Amino acid sequence: MVLKQIFDVFSRRSESSGPGLEEIPSTTRNRVFLWCNDIFSNRRSYGSDYTPQFWEEIHRFLQLRHGRGQLSDPKSGASSRAEDALAFLSSCKSIEFLDFLEYMFRVECFFHVSLTENEVVAELNELLRADNLPYHVTDFVKEQAREVMQGPPPFGGREGTVIKNLAFPTVIARDSEVIHTQIVEPVLKLLQSPFLKSANAEYLEALEDYRKGDFGDCLTKCGSAFESVLKLICERKRWPYKQTDTAAPLVKTIIDHTALENYLEPVLMIVATLRNRLSKAHGAGPQVRNVPRHLAAYALNSTAASILLLVAEAGLE
Repeated sequence: MVLKQIFDVFSRRSESSGPGLEEIPSTTRNRVFLWCNDIFSNRRSYGSDYTPQFWEEIHRFLQLRHGRGQLSDPKSGASSRAEDALAFLSSCKSIEFLDFLEYMFRVECFFHVSLTENEVVAELNELLRADNLPYHVTDFVKEQAREVMQGPPPFGGREGTVIKNLAFPTVIARDSEVIHTQIVEPVLKLLQSPFLKSANAEYLEALEDYRKGDFGDCLTKCGSAFESVLKLICERKRWPYKQTDTAAPLVKTIIDHTALENYLEPVLMIVATLRNRLSKAHGAGPQVRNVPRHLAAYALNSTAASILLLVAEAGLE
C-alpha cells in the first residue's frame, strides 16, 4: 500500500465530523467485526484463513494514521495487535470507524478473499443499511489497458491486457434510500466506466461536499461532472465539439444527434443553470449566496438522472 493512501481516507477528506455525521452504533461495529472474520477466514469456500494477517495490516494502518504505538486504552487489556485494533475500533469516533471501512479494501490479503470485489462491497452496504445508517461504500474503479508484460520469458516482453485499479472503495453520504438506490447508485456504477473516470471523480467530490455541508461547492462539482460527461459522450461518439464548449452547446449537440426532443433542452440544462446562478464557480458580487441543503440534494439527483439519460440515449451504457 502506498503511504499516502493511509491518509487519503474519510476523516482526512472531511477534515471534521461535519454536519449530520451520524453515530456508528455498537450493533453495526460488532456486525462488521464478525463479517470481517467471516470473509477473511474464507469459511464459505473452505480456503485459507487470512484473518490474522488482516488484523495485523489494519493495526499497522491505524498506528500510522493516528501516530500511536498502542491504539486502545491500556486498561482495555489488549494482549495482541488484533485485540488492540478491535478495542480501539469498538469505541473510536464514528469518523475514525468509517476510515476503517475503507482500509479493509486496501489490505494486501484482501485479494485472497473468495468473494468477488463487488460482492464484498454489496455485503458491507447491507450491514450499513441494517441500522439505517446514511452511508454507502462505492465500488472499485478498474480500467483495462494494453501493456508490455514485465518479467522473464515466455510472458515477459509480450503485450497483454492488464487491469489497473484506479480507485478503492470510499464511504459517501446516502441521503435518501429510494433516490440513492434508483438514481445515485446506478450512476456511480455507470461512472466506473474507464472513459468516464474524470466525471466519476467530480461526482464523488460533489457527494463529499454535500456531506460536509459545502453546498455551493457541491453545485460546482455537479456542473463539472455533468459537463465532463457531455464532452466525453461527444468524444466517444465523434460528434463535433470544442473543449471550450459550455453545457448549452454540448447539450444541443447531443440532442441533435439522438432521438431526444428539443423540449428536454431546458430540463437538461438545469444542472448548469444552478451552477451558474448559485455555486461558487462565479463571483457572487455584493450579494451573498446561501445554497440550502435541499437544493444541493436536488442538484446531485438531477445530475445523476441526466447523466443516466444521456449516456443511455447515446448508446454508451
